Amino acid sequence: MNIIVTCPRYFSEIEILKSKISNNYKVNYLPPKDQGFSADEMKTNLFDANIAIIGDDQINDDVLSNCTELGLLIKWGVGIDNIEIENKEIYPKLTILNSPADIYIDVAEHIIFLIGSLYKKISIIDYNLRATSSWSKPIGKRLAKKNIGIIGYGMVGKQVTKLLNSFDTNIHFYDPNVNTENVEYAGKQNLEYIQKKCEVIIISSPLNKQTYQLINKSFFNSLKKSPIIINISRGKIINENDLIDALENKLISGCALDVFEIEPLEKNNKLKNFENVILSSHNASNTIEANNAVNSQVTEILLKWIDNAR
Repeated sequence: MNIIVTCPRYFSEIEILKSKISNNYKVNYLPPKDQGFSADEMKTNLFDANIAIIGDDQINDDVLSNCTELGLLIKWGVGIDNIEIENKEIYPKLTILNSPADIYIDVAEHIIFLIGSLYKKISIIDYNLRATSSWSKPIGKRLAKKNIGIIGYGMVGKQVTKLLNSFDTNIHFYDPNVNTENVEYAGKQNLEYIQKKCEVIIISSPLNKQTYQLINKSFFNSLKKSPIIINISRGKIINENDLIDALENKLISGCALDVFEIEPLEKNNKLKNFENVILSSHNASNTIEANNAVNSQVTEILLKWIDNAR
C-alpha cells in the first residue's frame, strides 16, 4: 500500500504515522515548490497512491481518473475548494475527507491581530522606525463601539465574534446558510446592511459558486462607511482589480489579506504599493497548536480508514 503526502505541514507527523502502521505501507512525501502542485503534477504524484494526504494541490476529474488505486484522499485543513470534481459518485471506491480540527481558533485570532494592526497603524510605525528612524505618530482608531460585519458565519465567524465581544463592538453577520436570526453576541443581517453600516468587514466564507468574486466593484460602490476589509478565507472571493480601485478611490480605509487570487503573491502585485494594506502569506492557521491538532486528526482518519478496510 502506497501513502503519498504532498502537504508540507504533515511532514513532521510522518514518523509518528510510520510507527502506527505496518511495514506493508510505504510512505512517500513530495514537497511542492510553491503553494501546491498543479493538476498535471498531481496526476503523476498520485498515479500509484492508495492513500493521499494533500494540501493546496489541485485535484480534479482528470487527476482522479488517472489514479485508479486511490482509496482515501485527505485534505489537510478545512477548505476543499481545490478539489474540483463534478460528481463524487463516479468514484464509489474513493473516500474524500477534510481535517478541520480546531483550526478556527487560530484563524479567528489572526483576524483580531490584522484588525488591530490596521486600526493602530502598527505596520506603518514599524516601517518608519526601521527604514527612516522616523518617530512617526499616525492617528489610529478605537475598535470599541464599531459595527463589525462578518460574511460567512461558520466556526471562524463564531469564534471571532466571541473575541470581538470583549472589545464592546456591535457584531452583525451575513450568511444565507445560517437560519438563526440572532446568535450569541451577533445578529443576522442581509448583505446590504453590512455594506451600509459596518466599519469593519471580515470575509470568512468558503469559496463556492455563490461567493466567487462576491466582493467586487458593485460591492465596493455600495459601501457607506469606508470600512477596512479583512480576508482570511479564499482570495478569489475578492476581485483584486476592483479592490485596488476601491483603495485608490478611498472607498475603503484599508485591507488586510491572508489570501490572494494567485498564490504565492506575484512580485508586481499592485497591492504592495499601499500603506494601508497588510499582506499575510496564507498563514492564518499556521501555529504549533493548529498543526499538532490537524496532524493528529489526519493520522486518526487514516488509521480508522485502514482499520475499516480490513
